[in-house]
Amino acid sequence: MSSGSKKIVVVGIVSNAVVTLLKFGSAFVSTSASMMNEAIHSLMDTLNQLFLLFGLIASEKAPDQDYAFGHHQKKFIWNLWSAIGLFSIGSGLGLYHAYHSYSIMGEAEVEAVSINILNFNISGILLAFIVLSASFVIEGNAWRVAINEFRQRTKDIDISVVQYISEAKDPTLVAMILEDSIAMFGILLAIIGISLSYITGDPLWDILFSSLIAVLLGVAAVFLGRVNMIYLSDIRHLEIEESFTSICKEHSEVELCHDVKSIVMDENNIVLVAEVEVREEALIDNIQADIERERAQISENIELRDERSAVFATVRRIDHIVEDLTNQLQQKHPQVQSVTIEVGIYKD
Repeated sequence: MSSGSKKIVVVGIVSNAVVTLLKFGSAFVSTSASMMNEAIHSLMDTLNQLFLLFGLIASEKAPDQDYAFGHHQKKFIWNLWSAIGLFSIGSGLGLYHAYHSYSIMGEAEVEAVSINILNFNISGILLAFIVLSASFVIEGNAWRVAINEFRQRTKDIDISVVQYISEAKDPTLVAMILEDSIAMFGILLAIIGISLSYITGDPLWDILFSSLIAVLLGVAAVFLGRVNMIYLSDIRHLEIEESFTSICKEHSEVELCHDVKSIVMDENNIVLVAEVEVREEALIDNIQADIERERAQISENIELRDERSAVFATVRRIDHIVEDLTNQLQQKHPQVQSVTIEVGIYKD
């Protein structure tokens, strides 16, 4: 899964870096507020995806003395910095630029400059449309790669893209799908804003739609910040806790299950801790065969042999119950990597 995430992040970085250069060039030529905000948008996307890549690399380090459960949560720290910092900066810069353009409205036209390419005189408005069209194709390819990764991961489950994003199954993939989708929508907004300004001669349309692009960045910042905060706040996985409780209720030797707690380390690593009480009569009934096997292996005096064989058989049976509960839970929820169960004996 990590290799798939890295692939879509690298594709996103390369795509957005190319698009950023094209948009900034066009923004300076066309003097369009929408185009400038689109350039800022793409720059923020590029930096954000670099942060995602740094986070993925950091999260792959093996467990050590300081990080007993691994470095998985480091990617959420990088993602959170990205969401709060880069997206918020991008949104703030975009809104400021829109305000600045509004304050000097009338002093510059959308088609203020033209550029000569291969003896063709290309106006600012035409260059903006060419760059936006090319950007849409490039961003669309990055979006396609992210969607293909989504389909690969969800081929065996019935879940829509919207549901996957809302439930944040994989924050890195969610970020890429959301960013690429917003990027493509932002390009459409820029095209509409520039077109309306060109047709009506009123630059206010361009400024208005550039503000909408900046607002999109702010919305993405809030959503992605919330997603990554979930994984950094020791949140519980209630569905898995309920599954474990159900497994215990159906187990013939378990009487009670309580103090069930879980910690989500990341989307693929969950730790569960619980206490269970085993039925005394069921435990005794099921260890008779184990006691006989232990007796046969212990060649000491009869009294000591009986005592030890009972102890060994009881411990072995409890280990078997713990292993059985753990296996059932992990079969149903493979993302549960660590299960700790404290066992007691229930007496009527």
